[in-house]
Parts: sequence; C-alpha cells; structure tokens
Amino acid sequence: MVEPALRKDREEAAPSFPAWKQRIEQARKQLADETDRFLEVLKTVGNPFVEGSTVYFVYYDLQARQVGVTGEFNQWGTGNQVLPMTPLGDTGFFFRALEVPAPARLEYKLVVNGNWILDPFCPNSVDNGLGSRNSYFVVGDLTEPPELKESRGVPRGKVEELQLPGQTPGTWRAIHVYVPPGYAESRTQRFPTLYVHDGGEYLQRARLATVLDNLIFAADIPPLIAVMADPVDRMREYRCYEPYLGFVESRLLPEIDRRYRTQTQRQGRAVMGASMGGLAAFYVALSLPSLFSRVGGQSSAFLLEEAKSLALAERADSKFRFYFDVGRFEPNFIPSHKRLLSVLRGKGNACYYQELSGGHNWTNWRAHLKDLLVFLWGRPTGTPAA
Repeated sequence: MVEPALRKDREEAAPSFPAWKQRIEQARKQLADETDRFLEVLKTVGNPFVEGSTVYFVYYDLQARQVGVTGEFNQWGTGNQVLPMTPLGDTGFFFRALEVPAPARLEYKLVVNGNWILDPFCPNSVDNGLGSRNSYFVVGDLTEPPELKESRGVPRGKVEELQLPGQTPGTWRAIHVYVPPGYAESRTQRFPTLYVHDGGEYLQRARLATVLDNLIFAADIPPLIAVMADPVDRMREYRCYEPYLGFVESRLLPEIDRRYRTQTQRQGRAVMGASMGGLAAFYVALSLPSLFSRVGGQSSAFLLEEAKSLALAERADSKFRFYFDVGRFEPNFIPSHKRLLSVLRGKGNACYYQELSGGHNWTNWRAHLKDLLVFLWGRPTGTPAA
C-alpha cells in the first residue's frame, strides 16, 4: 500500500509556529485573512508554541516598534539583555525561538516599546511576589508532586499565628507556627524544630504545612514544629546582618522554646530559606553553631556574600547537614554553590546538592521540599545520596 502524500497547504490539527510563519510570509492578497486565522489560533491554543525542546514566542501589534522577551531563561535580562523578537515583515507579528531542555517550567514577560507586560496570548500566569504577575510555560512532563496536595485520611497539623517585637521600636514580626498532628495529646513529648525564613511565603506559596502533614503521615520525617517567620526588612536582615543574629538568639528561639515543647539541643534544630532566605539560613546556623545543626537552602544567594560565606565555612568546627538546590536557569547562582560545597565537604559535613530543571521561583522550590526535609531529618531507608 502506498502512503498518500501529505498536502503542503492543509492546516495542521496541532498547529505549529513554523507552518504558520510560512503561511504568513507567502500570503499576499490573503494576508489579512491569514492574520485573522493565526490570531484565532493564538487565542485558542495559547502562546508560546512549545514543539519538542523549541519554544516559539509570538506577539502581534501593528503599532509596536521594538519587542523582546525576558525571563528566567536569561536571568530576567541581567545587564538589560532582553532577547529581541524578530518582526515578520510588516505584518505586525514578532517572534523569537528558544531552545529549552525538558522538563522545565519558566516564567517570563514581553517587553514592548520598553514596557514589561504579560503575554496577552498566554493563558498561564502566576503571582510573582512583587505585586504583579508573570506569564509562564512548561516544557515536557512537569507535574507537581503529590505531597503538595491535601489528601483524605491524612491528619492535619495546626498553624498558630504570633506577633513578636521587631529589632527596632514600633515594628512587629509575624510568626506562623506549625504544630504536628497529635501535638496537644502528647503532653510530654518534645519535638524537633524547623525555622523557616520568608515563612509566610513558604506557608502560602509553597504549601509547607500540607507538605509536612503528608511527609509526617508517610513516616518520611519525624513529627516536628515549623516556625515560619516573616522578615521586617528583608534586604538588610537576610544579607549576613549581625543584629539579626541577636534577634534569633535572644528573642525568637527563647520565645518559641517557652511557648512550645521543643527540643532545645542543636541536633533538634534546623533552619532553611530560599534565595536571600537561604543565605540567611546559612549565616545564622554557622554563626550560631551551638543552636543549629541542619541547614536547607533553595537557590541561596551566596553570590551576594560569597567571601563571608566561605570564611564562615572555613572556620566552622561543628558538623552540619546541608541541603542545597539551584535551578539550571539561574546559572549565576551555581559557581558560588560549588565553591562553598567544596569547603563544606572537605570539613566532613553531610551535603546534598542538586541542580534542577527550573528557575528562581516558588514552583521550583516547593516541588523539592520533600528532598530538603527528608535529607535534613533523615529516615532509615530511601534517603537521597549526597
């Protein structure tokens, strides 16, 4: 049997950008019709077009002079290097092709005549934590892990809200304290404690309470208390700021130990965070080694204070467990991690490091909370190898 030849002019059931680009380029008298058809495709299918590992960004605006795209794939245009999009003749269409290895989920924005905007044809957007939203796309099979979802039959812990005085008069710090299921009934048991920077963000955007419920129920980690603290002046406090150490040591830990049945030895305390919160977690733990023994960092901003971080690691005499992850689409973060890990491993610390197919965002961080928590608190079998 002879296979029938494919017709070149037949519209595809799964429309691809190269095919539409060719149709637009070849259209003359029918340009308006082809434009209308393609705009309908964009409205229906959405942007960008993901074909294998190639991502095609498309924008349409007859009034646009310059159009570009920027996002986690180019470090949000570090140094103002927005990726320019190519005009498709004078049709009003602009496009840009980008190779992205799968799986990945990346956030981006278009830059039109100097203005950063959401992609009007992209159906996916997410709160960027800065008062606006970013568009995003997914390449390959990237699904959120099951521990992020509430499940029937899994007992739930309780989150209590506290307010502690800040470091300066008249300021207050919000504290969200997770206590595990059964805490009230076990009147004599004391629990290990996890201190979390950007606590409200981890609670809301990373669903930390749900993750803890599921991992405790599965016996992947022991029942623990999580102290999720919000910053008052994040850019100052989280950048190796010595007065912040005083707050942690003299106010935060004593207040938590007074209110809750915590394990007060260093083996019963961990500290973690993301981005600058990861830098702060490392700085706090190594500056107060008698109080903490476990450190978790996600996309930790060591590049901002690498010399100080390396000096702390070199001087450290106590042994720690360190978990670090970083996205492949934030390459500026990777070298400082590797240099620091070399020192930490050389000092005999247990370290787990992984580079993830993602960027600097909460979707990436929350998807690997299980890795972080299981490595820090350990379990008899199945712990990831360092």
